[in-house]
Amino acid sequence: MGLANLIPGVSGGTMVLALGLYREFIGAVSEITRLRFTWRSLTVLAILFGLAAATILGLAGVIEFLLEAFRPGMLALFVGMTLGGAPMLYRQLRPMSFSSVLFAGAGLALMAVIAFGLQPDLRTPGWGWFFAAGLVGSSAMILPGISGSYLLLVLGLYLPVISGISDLRAALTERDLAQLISIGFTLVLPVGLGIAAGVVVLSNLLKYFLENFERPTTALLLGLLLGAVLGLYPFQDTSLEKLPRYAVGNAERPGEGELRIMGFGWEESSGGAIERQLGYLPSDQLEVEILETVTGRGPTLADVEAARAASAVIIAYDVRVPREVRREAADREAGRVPLYIVPDTELTVPRALLALLLMAGGFAFTYSIGRMEKKRPPQPDENVRSGQ
Repeated sequence: MGLANLIPGVSGGTMVLALGLYREFIGAVSEITRLRFTWRSLTVLAILFGLAAATILGLAGVIEFLLEAFRPGMLALFVGMTLGGAPMLYRQLRPMSFSSVLFAGAGLALMAVIAFGLQPDLRTPGWGWFFAAGLVGSSAMILPGISGSYLLLVLGLYLPVISGISDLRAALTERDLAQLISIGFTLVLPVGLGIAAGVVVLSNLLKYFLENFERPTTALLLGLLLGAVLGLYPFQDTSLEKLPRYAVGNAERPGEGELRIMGFGWEESSGGAIERQLGYLPSDQLEVEILETVTGRGPTLADVEAARAASAVIIAYDVRVPREVRREAADREAGRVPLYIVPDTELTVPRALLALLLMAGGFAFTYSIGRMEKKRPPQPDENVRSGQ
């Protein structure tokens, strides 16, 4: 459950459902949120959330590194893992009725709107946005088929949250009290409150709908699960549409003026990906100036200082960026330097074959977990029970 909550496209709730523990999990959460404490409910939630939190804290840095090192392969793996949960939900709906198809289609359409209709936030995430991230993230713990990480990804909040978790682990390791307090107030507290609020509302709503409208609710969740992969095409260019907010020279109209860029690695190896993305920026409002391009290495601490002095953005394409460089760039007291780490997502035959292999492996993994679910006979549809 904890690993799934780190992965865009995979729902921790789906993993709980696949193991046959979903109804007990929802029941325990609902009891706790209504202040009905039992020993079994407390034990179930302590084990689930305790291990999930430990996994998130321990593997956030690993997932962040893999997304930067080989984003197409990771996204392909996420697609496979997501689709691997579909047979599990489909088995609960057999035989599929017309109403089940309609609800599944509605869930698919909703995810299509989220994937293609929502635009990432162009502002720097603050306390309120991290609270919203907690609300969204709680959906992955409660709703099977809904990935909180995926929703954070399309809303532009995924990397700020997972990077903050990675920084929190580093601060714990180094016993940096000042950094712990800073991250705790700006990230952990708002995200935690958002998760708590989301869990309270969603658990009680879902328990009600599963008890009273089981088949339509399951069909809707199936559609949400299938639609979750729509925005996870592995070879899409990394968007640079947040860059205009770092333009200098026009304080009264943010997003306009001169955008200064220092590039590392992308001039020769990007295959035009960076140039394409820069071409999408509003040229009538923005003047782009490339201060420096360096090939063969990533940015250093000296480069961060140079970018800070020039009010420039660093774009590192397919090169290693040391942790100390990331920390220096994120230092608010010294002056934060925007650092964009862009992986190579160019479509090639070997990468496509590897992506298909990883997709198949991810599907097999989640499908095998779904086979462990306790079998039960299919329930009649609502219309059949009512004689319609």
